[in-house]
Amino acid sequence: MLHLVHPSLSRAAALDPHRLRQQALVVSATVVALGLMLNGTVSATLAAASDNAAVEPRSQVFIAAPEAATAPAQLVAAASAAATLSATAPVGPAAREPFTIDQRPPLVYPVGITAPVGSPFGLRSAPCASCPTVHNGVDWNPGYGTTVVSMADGVVTLIGNPGSALGTHLEIEHVIDGQVVTSVYAHLVAGSIPLQVGDRVRVGDPVGLVGATGAVTGAHLHFELRVDGATINPVPWLQAYGAQ
Repeated sequence: MLHLVHPSLSRAAALDPHRLRQQALVVSATVVALGLMLNGTVSATLAAASDNAAVEPRSQVFIAAPEAATAPAQLVAAASAAATLSATAPVGPAAREPFTIDQRPPLVYPVGITAPVGSPFGLRSAPCASCPTVHNGVDWNPGYGTTVVSMADGVVTLIGNPGSALGTHLEIEHVIDGQVVTSVYAHLVAGSIPLQVGDRVRVGDPVGLVGATGAVTGAHLHFELRVDGATINPVPWLQAYGAQ
């Protein structure tokens, strides 16, 4: 047994029993010290391993399923299919059909702001035997056949016949700034009025053509305005309301 611990022990045992005891004590102390050192190292290693296990997840947690390797390819295929569907999907009718914004001013001149005035509102020398000396409207001379338009939104309330003094004419009732305003368009071409009594019109809608029906000396538009039943000069009124 002694020769396994240290080769000299077996020889010393045969020569000197006292020396044998000393060497045996030294060996015993060495063995105890080595045991304590080994026990501390093992305990420290186990503790470190336990701490690492608590902090770091086991490697098995990160082992991907077999199909995970193909997931990127599946995502690429799905994205490609979605892009193809988006490119080939039919566009709705609303996206294809053009549209316009119909924005009109509140008031306009019936034959344009630059039409020449043939006879102003008020007292005048009668231009013909049947023409009045008190002119209740303004005469514009834009030329025969010029389109006449409604000065504002309103409702047609009267259509006159060519045999009257005003010839072929119509009246439109409007509500402007809380007041009832009637506009009169006279001496139009017979049969040129595209409307009937009760029709609603918008500002700028055609109401007829400049003609020479009724008591006239030539083609022109006779235009009247009545505000709450009273006939007024239409030119300053249109200017005051910003007609275009």
